[in-house]
Amino acid sequence: MDNQNKLLPSVIDSAINEISTSGGVINEAMLFQYVAHIAETRKERAAARINQETTLMFWEVGRFINTVVLGDNRASYGKKILSTLLVKIDSKI
Repeated sequence: MDNQNKLLPSVIDSAINEISTSGGVINEAMLFQYVAHIAETRKERAAARINQETTLMFWEVGRFINTVVLGDNRASYGKKILSTLLVKIDSKI
């Protein structure tokens, strides 16, 4: 369980106090804010995890190709691509 989930009971207690009034009426605006915050936070965390896994996937594929196909030798076209890329990045920055 991560630190964010450990804090959940105190967040829920706080939300209950803010959302519910003494008469048992629900403050719908506050309810929406809390639910929207939960959804957005989880969506952001999911996107970050997807980006992390995608990066690892591309690295692993590149490493596999370099090791198995190229025998740990750089392809000659890689040097040309790198030179071209550096020139483009240099002119952009």
